Amino acid sequence: MASAARRPGRRRRGGLLLPLLCALLLLGPAGAAHIKKAEAAAPGEALRYLHSAELGEALRALAAAAPPGLARLFSIGQSVEGRPLWVLRLTAGLGPERDGEEPGGGEALPGRPQVKLVGNMHGDEPLARPLLLRLAQELVRGWAGGEERIGRLLNTTDIYLLPSLNPDGFERAREGDCGGGAEGGRENSHGRDLNRSFPDQFGVAEPDLEPVPEVQALIAWMRRNKFLLSGNLHGGSVVASYPYDDSPTHKPTGVYSKSADDEVFKYLAKAYASHHPIMRTGKPNCPGEEGETFQDGITNGAQWYDVEELTSKPVVMITEERTAK
Repeated sequence: MASAARRPGRRRRGGLLLPLLCALLLLGPAGAAHIKKAEAAAPGEALRYLHSAELGEALRALAAAAPPGLARLFSIGQSVEGRPLWVLRLTAGLGPERDGEEPGGGEALPGRPQVKLVGNMHGDEPLARPLLLRLAQELVRGWAGGEERIGRLLNTTDIYLLPSLNPDGFERAREGDCGGGAEGGRENSHGRDLNRSFPDQFGVAEPDLEPVPEVQALIAWMRRNKFLLSGNLHGGSVVASYPYDDSPTHKPTGVYSKSADDEVFKYLAKAYASHHPIMRTGKPNCPGEEGETFQDGITNGAQWYDVEELTSKPVVMITEERTAK
């Protein structure tokens, strides 16, 4: 799902993200290439993506219909054009919203690890929008239906789903146009690539965050919480990429930039890739890049290609449709 951000969390909690990644697979990995055609359709309508206002309505309806104490919908901020950056929180035992409570989904639950999945950081890479909405629907449905696996997941994990970090770019994007660039919707409405606008762990200068309110909102939200594991879903080559995405040398490609939890990250990436019928082959066979291969369907981010100023938290990146890097 992505061509520019990737990383997960801590060794002792490695098993917590695996059920969540597997839940994504349950949505139909064999048909991943077709998900982009099927976000929503009313009877008699062609399958299509939801516009940002419609996505917000779908999330509100899902949160309202969820069993009591399971779902909380909130916005972490706004895009350049004022669109909400919606997050749906799903976990068992949430208390009622209190008057005067600071926006943000409420307090963390003691002993319950926080996991977040972020999508649509590039506006023209929209796969995560329907994927995360479907994941939320499956989790709510499974909980309401008493499914043991989903019940165990929601009783032990605090899940946060952010389907679109770049709603402005999405609204400009045109299906089938993978050329990238501000006009194509890849960047935000100030022409900035959100996935290359974060502080660089190996750099000294602080990035200018003024043109990227979406990044400011994400950083502030991350600082208010203690996310254990994260996933960043993009459109790109069919691969699961893990930390780090850059190295001290910033050599364009070929540098394995190992994190402290390298073995855990490789395990998580491979756990996903091994269950994906295309990804596990290591041969995405993307048009124009037919020779690009990935052993076991995974890669270290910087070894693939170095990208400065990416999200600074550990994230596993999974890519499932080819767009421009």
